[in-house]
Amino acid sequence: MYESVTNFIDDTLNKSIDALKTLCRIPSVAAKNEGLEETAKVVQNMLKDIGLETEIHPTSGAPVVTGWLDVGAKRTLLFYDHYDVQPAEPFDLWDSPPFEPAIRDGRLFGRGVADNKGDTTSRIWTLKAFKETGTDLPVNIKFVVEGEEEIGSVNLPEYTEKNTDFITADGGIWEFGGAGIHGKQEAWLGLKGIFFVELEVEWLSRDVHSSAACVLPAAASRLVWAVNSLKDEASNILIEGFYDGIKPLSESELEVIGNIDMNEDELKKVFGIEEYLNGLTGDALKKAYYGDPTCNICGLTSGYQGKGSMTVLPAKASCKIDFRLVEGMHPDDIHKKLRKHLDDKGFTDVKIPYLEGYPAAKTPVDHPFVKVVEAANQRIFGDLVVHPTSPGSGPLYLFNKYVPMVSIGCGDYESKAHSPNESIVVENYRKAMHRIVAVMDEMSTW
Repeated sequence: MYESVTNFIDDTLNKSIDALKTLCRIPSVAAKNEGLEETAKVVQNMLKDIGLETEIHPTSGAPVVTGWLDVGAKRTLLFYDHYDVQPAEPFDLWDSPPFEPAIRDGRLFGRGVADNKGDTTSRIWTLKAFKETGTDLPVNIKFVVEGEEEIGSVNLPEYTEKNTDFITADGGIWEFGGAGIHGKQEAWLGLKGIFFVELEVEWLSRDVHSSAACVLPAAASRLVWAVNSLKDEASNILIEGFYDGIKPLSESELEVIGNIDMNEDELKKVFGIEEYLNGLTGDALKKAYYGDPTCNICGLTSGYQGKGSMTVLPAKASCKIDFRLVEGMHPDDIHKKLRKHLDDKGFTDVKIPYLEGYPAAKTPVDHPFVKVVEAANQRIFGDLVVHPTSPGSGPLYLFNKYVPMVSIGCGDYESKAHSPNESIVVENYRKAMHRIVAVMDEMSTW
């Protein structure tokens, strides 16, 4: 069924890759507010080209692009994607320029090809195949493509809160996904939440000679002492009430993860470690991976960072920290508890000049749409590994009341999203389009 559609996908593979390359040449880096308006218009034109009604929705930040086509079908499929990408630095670690996509050894390299422009383009091109072959769509279609996912989707609520009818659908395909370490396709049914903060200490009016450290306070030391109070050597988070209200993994989720192979020994070699945190292994490792919150230092900044020595007593010190949150936690609550913790420990001088975040969300593992995706994947790739949630984060919480989301995509274990030499396998990209055809077909009979 739909042979003409899949033949079109195969016959025009190079053209679809050219379209992807065009999208990836725009450095749409949300962290730098770079190229966002331009990319939104390109995405809108791509959606128009396949016959969708479109609209660009302004927000206080990057615009949200939507597209839709109601063919009078019983079911509606929604795609959530984003057109922004991570910064590409450090540029010298790329084997080819990050914004000049290049194919080598069956892989397409470039910033954004895996996260998330490859998936965006593959989904649009799949619908183009229906249009160009004159084939009726078996489901109604909706797209929501935002431009700030890589900085926490800070302005996406401005769109979703006003458009709950639009984001309501029978099933949705979330932005990312792909093959695991052994090449088997994986699906993710949820995302942890996140609370991201910057802590800052400023004790002097300017940097001074380090010889004055015997009589002047040290901002960097003060910050280190404050950060050190957040968790112990076993990584237990010491903020009072931090773990209160956490919703444990359900019995059905525990059953699912019990069948997942974490490839423990192989991943130890990949990461160059002798053991996991606190010696975790087996079921305990799985429960931590899917069900535990975190407190992680992302970066520390103070004083001189160049080559050689510069004996300076820095006036300021700052630290970026992300907390991954699980169900039952909310960033606003963690913010209050973090502030209280610092104050109670005597660190009232430690400022929190920047913060953002959102809660976790999941699609139930036994939802019928999950079975639809599993059946579609079986037709194209074979068995599917279903993860009840991802250890990463995304704004799924804005959608999960209105549409069950499953995250699948054209990436793979070597895609290096967020890193230099980001890439996808061209063959996975092609087959991912076939899978979308199969998802729509399976959905139409659900």
